[in-house]
Amino acid sequence: MSSYGSRASGADWERRVILWDEALSAVRKYFRKTGLREVSTPVRIDAPAVEPYIEPLLAPPGGFLATSPELAMKRLLCRGSGSIFQISHVFRRAELGAYHSEEFHLVEWYRVGPDRYAEVQRDVEALVAAVFELAGAAPPRRWIRRDFFDLFEETTQITLRGSEEAGELIDALARGGRPVARWLPQTLRRRAEAGAGERGGLTRLLAWTELFTTWSDEHLPKWLAELERARGFDGVHLDAFPEVLAALSERERVEGRAIARRFESHVRGVELANGYRELRDAAEQRRRFERVNSLRAWHGQAALPLAEAFLQDLSDPGMPPCAGVALGLDRLLMLATGAQRLRDVSLALGVPGLERT
Repeated sequence: MSSYGSRASGADWERRVILWDEALSAVRKYFRKTGLREVSTPVRIDAPAVEPYIEPLLAPPGGFLATSPELAMKRLLCRGSGSIFQISHVFRRAELGAYHSEEFHLVEWYRVGPDRYAEVQRDVEALVAAVFELAGAAPPRRWIRRDFFDLFEETTQITLRGSEEAGELIDALARGGRPVARWLPQTLRRRAEAGAGERGGLTRLLAWTELFTTWSDEHLPKWLAELERARGFDGVHLDAFPEVLAALSERERVEGRAIARRFESHVRGVELANGYRELRDAAEQRRRFERVNSLRAWHGQAALPLAEAFLQDLSDPGMPPCAGVALGLDRLLMLATGAQRLRDVSLALGVPGLERT
């Protein structure tokens, strides 16, 4: 733990205030230096992005608290804002624990242009370094980029293409000696209900979601720890997700694989950021939102309203080619100071939504 971290993790509120002041200033300085404009969009919204495991908080008498500023910022992009960033309070129900809070800060940014995907990954590296340095800590020494499918094969000895149906994933896991009932329990139940011959749609989304989640829980942390210990890489961009997990990103075929241009950035074993080469097809985005709502319904969750204003803007006037990232600022401060919990760097005083232990 850095000396700054030891001061910030106790009851010294002045040091916490200084930490946040310097971090917010560093984020703004970096983006303004690289040509982005700062925006501020509403926290109360009509509809969030529809995602399977992110639950919004209601904002009575109607609407929701934003889980991300993404859709509002993309509407600005559609109107010609150019490259923009925002430091936003966001809210997600029941996200509790050492690394989670129902209210936290996202730094979200978009770079307009056809070839900005690698550039926003470099932004992540620069922001992480800036915040570590202001906290008096050594930033990540080395960054590496790995495609999901290569890493999945390396850690499981199972080769996938990304285009597999649920039944093909089940067969691949079985051939690889993996316990299918533990890796894909809900997929097996869904196939029993819908019939093993069902293709596409809900069952495929469920299967890939379960597979990615199980692999991320069982294999990714060990690999990240070993990568840092043996090879000195403590910053990782996990890239090229399976196409069915594209969410709001573009898809493409690369060397026979069906991939999504989506990445996660990890620092010293902790996920900090998620980025996309942004999808610009309104009809396809609507289909994805509707499919996720079907998955939510199957899990017994309420369907979320579709963000019709966003979908309309995505159609007309349309969004320019761009790439975007959301980075958890609270987690970054926690890592930079050597703290063990978000509440050790938080400025919240008796506010609900932090770790409840």
